[in-house]
Amino acid sequence: MDNHSNSRALLILFVIMTLSLFFYPSDSYALTLSPTRFEVTGNPGDVLTEEMLLTNETSTTETFYSSFANFEAQGESGSPAFVEPKDDLGTWMTTDGSVTVTPGQQKAVPFKINVPKNAEPGGHFAVIFWGTAQPGQPGVSVGAKTGILVLLSVKGDVKEAGGFLNFNTTDSKFWYSTLPVSMEYRFKNDGGDRIKPTGKIVIRDTIFLPTENLDANPSQGNVLPGSTRKIKVDWIKYERPGDYVAPTSFFKKFWSDTYYQWRNFAVGLYSANLDVKYGLQAQQVKKTIFFFVFPWQLVLVMLVIFLIVFFGGKKLIKRYNKFIIEKARVGMSVPPQPFHENSI
Repeated sequence: MDNHSNSRALLILFVIMTLSLFFYPSDSYALTLSPTRFEVTGNPGDVLTEEMLLTNETSTTETFYSSFANFEAQGESGSPAFVEPKDDLGTWMTTDGSVTVTPGQQKAVPFKINVPKNAEPGGHFAVIFWGTAQPGQPGVSVGAKTGILVLLSVKGDVKEAGGFLNFNTTDSKFWYSTLPVSMEYRFKNDGGDRIKPTGKIVIRDTIFLPTENLDANPSQGNVLPGSTRKIKVDWIKYERPGDYVAPTSFFKKFWSDTYYQWRNFAVGLYSANLDVKYGLQAQQVKKTIFFFVFPWQLVLVMLVIFLIVFFGGKKLIKRYNKFIIEKARVGMSVPPQPFHENSI
């Protein structure tokens, strides 16, 4: 393998390690940032000031160092891909170079966005990282880091293009034995700024009565320019505990699934009615899909209980009627007592 291939391999490894640390900070690194995302708007030439909170969840005093990166959409999940900021928003922001936080302390740290006078109208996206490794140190030093997303909209004549693509259940599934029912819809953004769909999904039962109102964008996700995003929504009433382990025994698993279906009770034909708005012009999309839920384990148990109650009840009624009839016959067979005057 040549030196060029070795360099590429090291670069890929470095990026994977950095991203894994960003998305899973709590396992190795107890810094909490709030909020996790800023969505701000400004004019060219504006200086915008915001404030973030850093909380040290460890038992020792820590010094955190700041850095910046631009990001763009990666795939349809909405996951960001970070790039070194040579221009754009990653170079417009300033904040403290380092912050020392004592155990359990929450510290407010301001940052500024200096929007250039010639900034292009539309969306600009970056992240403010905080990590334990000091930037600019010689050699490769990968420290744990986490970050806050910054989504800036610069006012002006912004192109708006693209829009709604489709809406369906995941894998176009129609039959379900129980909840959850996972639904997803996709937007394509060919415009110059982010799109954030807002609205609801109304679940209606077999006779079209509203059963559930779901937030159509529960993660408040944005569709970035030049990307397509899939937004997922789950209809579920009860979630199993995170440490749940499915029983290996057939009967135990059967009763576990029956209980789960009871807590997530749903049966029959349902419709999901998507109603969202998006874009500067508040364009509206309305779509409807159908699916069928049949919790066969629960239905089987309820049928058995019904049969037991029905036939057992019939037998009890027959026995009771027989008892009443026998009692009446005994009463009729008793001879009348003679009447005597002196008995008065």
